[in-house]
Amino acid sequence: MSEAGVAGAADRAAAVPAADAGRLERARWAAGEVLRAARLLADDAALRRAALLPTALTAAGCAVFAALTVAGDAADGAVTGPGALHVFTVTFVGLASMPPTLLQRQWMRVALEARRALGLPAGEDPFAGQRWPRMVLREWVKALRQAVVVSAGLFPVAIVLAMLPGKLATVAMGAAWAFYWVLVDAFELPLEAIPGPRRGADTPWYARALQRLGGALWLLRPFRWAGRLLARLTRPWAEEVQFTERHPWETAGFGVAVGAVLAIPGVGFFFRSIAIVAATALDARLEGDGAAAGAQAPPSPGSSAT
Repeated sequence: MSEAGVAGAADRAAAVPAADAGRLERARWAAGEVLRAARLLADDAALRRAALLPTALTAAGCAVFAALTVAGDAADGAVTGPGALHVFTVTFVGLASMPPTLLQRQWMRVALEARRALGLPAGEDPFAGQRWPRMVLREWVKALRQAVVVSAGLFPVAIVLAMLPGKLATVAMGAAWAFYWVLVDAFELPLEAIPGPRRGADTPWYARALQRLGGALWLLRPFRWAGRLLARLTRPWAEEVQFTERHPWETAGFGVAVGAVLAIPGVGFFFRSIAIVAATALDARLEGDGAAAGAQAPPSPGSSAT
């Protein structure tokens, strides 16, 4: 990256809030990083080109799926079914929130270009020498694991909430849990692209919570088993999950902003690209970057909270 490019990226970055900054200030700062990432994506030609290919391929696949779905409904006489635009939008949002699978190499290129555009050391593709079929198989397995986690990860909690009057609590918990995993997935490629060894992570917060709950009373022992199972299923994202735990309010601000981006017509197509750039910037600015930073022991969970 040229000196002018580095200076431009620096100019777009706001100072990281001080250690004693309030929660809302940290959340606002992280939301601002998402807006700065969108601007960087629009201004940097190489980053924009990297983002266009997987975005266009995803959109084309969703358009074909929507057209076939609507054509099938019409052939069956279901004229009252959802239109092509609705099917396209739902499919696109769903794919944007899942691991990249078939387009993993293309999205990894976006993460590597994001590092260059932000003036960070050159990144590494940890699967550069891996054959494409094996890589796709690995990504599909991860996608299936994530689907199980999102749909049934908090099943014991959902059962308890379902016993309470009304369904609002269950629906709200399910929506929050699903969106949380959209955010976790946004940090996956940026953390994989960091040069040097991975930082490592402890047992995730949700598994610890379920295990504590299951140990409180014999009748609640299934919660303990669920916590252990959930920790195993989500092991590929342990580092990303711990990042969100160390920086909960920054993650919240990041989540609100990327959700807003997804809702903007046109701009929402680049939801994943903007999220990758912003996640790269957040990690580099909050936790350092490169092999030296990766070799350091991570801060204790909750150390960033006020």
